[in-house]
Amino acid sequence: MRAFSRGEWWNIWEGKIKVVDRIVEAITINRIMRLLLIFYLLLQFQNTRMETLKDLIIVRHESVVGVKEGHRFTAFCRLSNIVSESGTFDIEWERTTNGHTLERVLHHSLTPNEEVVQYLSEKVKTRVRESYLNASFSILRLNPTLLEDSGKYFCSVNGLKSLTITLVVCVPFKDIFVDYEPKEVVEGSRVSINCAAKKGFPEPLVQWIAADDDITKEAITVMEKLPDKTFGIKSSLVVNVKKGVKYICSIWNKYIENLLVDWVLPLPGVTVATPYKNMVGLAGSSVELICDVSIPENDPVTIANLGFYWVKKNSNSKEHLVYAFINEEEDLASQDPRFVDRAFLYWEDFLNGSPDLKIKDVTIEDMGEYICRVKRNDKIIDEDLLELRVAAPYSEPIITYGQHSSNFRNVFLICTTKGGFPLGNISWLADNGKDITSRAKTVIKLSDRYFDFRSGLHVSVAEGTRFTCAISNPWLPDKSSSTVTFINE
Repeated sequence: MRAFSRGEWWNIWEGKIKVVDRIVEAITINRIMRLLLIFYLLLQFQNTRMETLKDLIIVRHESVVGVKEGHRFTAFCRLSNIVSESGTFDIEWERTTNGHTLERVLHHSLTPNEEVVQYLSEKVKTRVRESYLNASFSILRLNPTLLEDSGKYFCSVNGLKSLTITLVVCVPFKDIFVDYEPKEVVEGSRVSINCAAKKGFPEPLVQWIAADDDITKEAITVMEKLPDKTFGIKSSLVVNVKKGVKYICSIWNKYIENLLVDWVLPLPGVTVATPYKNMVGLAGSSVELICDVSIPENDPVTIANLGFYWVKKNSNSKEHLVYAFINEEEDLASQDPRFVDRAFLYWEDFLNGSPDLKIKDVTIEDMGEYICRVKRNDKIIDEDLLELRVAAPYSEPIITYGQHSSNFRNVFLICTTKGGFPLGNISWLADNGKDITSRAKTVIKLSDRYFDFRSGLHVSVAEGTRFTCAISNPWLPDKSSSTVTFINE
């Protein structure tokens, strides 16, 4: 091994020290640059925040509010974005009436020591109130509102306008009436259809629909301004009437979401109706879904061009074919496999106006919405729906009991019932008719989609004491029960 002289050792250490110095210098410069970058970003963020705050203060937040006449109007003016070094706020509420006249409603002055509210408008003086919420909002309340209160409302804080609200006080149209002339029509007849409504505000949107098409542009609509500043509406259509076409008129007030709809059917065509909207079938048995179809004069030409369908709609609105007749022939090529050999329908029933669907061996999976539908050339002519529920009755309750060895008058009752659907309700009654269900402990189990109940109850008994356990099914009218009576042996 070679030995180094003192000078050589010094040169080596001096080189290492310089390397370390450079490393430290690099680390220090890097740290300083990072700190400068962070400081710059913070400064930019603060400037951006201040610009945003400035925008929040001076921006005009505009909105449109609809209120029924006689109801209360409430507006909130934000104060939390306003910076006041003295802690003083001057809040001005103003409004424009008749579209151009500016009117001061109130002035609210807030200082650290005093609060003063001045109600300035004689028109609303007795109906307006203002309050201050948690140093965050100035709240304007106008109650009750009148038609003349419609207009723009402004809130200014310390001279900066921070809110603009357009208030539309509405009077809903109460009645809509649709009629047609002449009354005696045949297909192709020229018919005038009129839609009218009175005493509403503001001017609503009027729409006409026929055969799923918007025909509003074909209508002549007149708005008449009445002495009380409300409107009367008359809208008219002239059409060549078609068999089975409804002409639907709707009047829509978008500010309070008030919709009125009426329609006429000058020349009836094929109509479909399900008279029972909710039907209940028993699991394992057969059920018949009722539908009424009306075909004017049982026109054979009309019938030959019709398709009749029963479809089941599941929870995500997907449709499954249950049964179909097309061009007078049974068409089951697209039938849902679940209904093969279980669903039945006869063409003669359709011709007689009662194409009721029979389903045998119904199960819980058969529950849902069923649509009775008539189509012509793949276009829906009319349809209606019903909901099928499937119920399973609970078994007759069985009561068993056990006695405590130390005290034979203390008894534990157990009531069991099985195989029901939907979820039922189990109850206990004492011999005086008092409901003692709240004292029971009940366990419910789900077994293959059916519910089983086991309910236990501690009681004290004497000679002749009776206890009744009952189970009810919300979809079935009958209640099943069992009673136990204690006697001395």
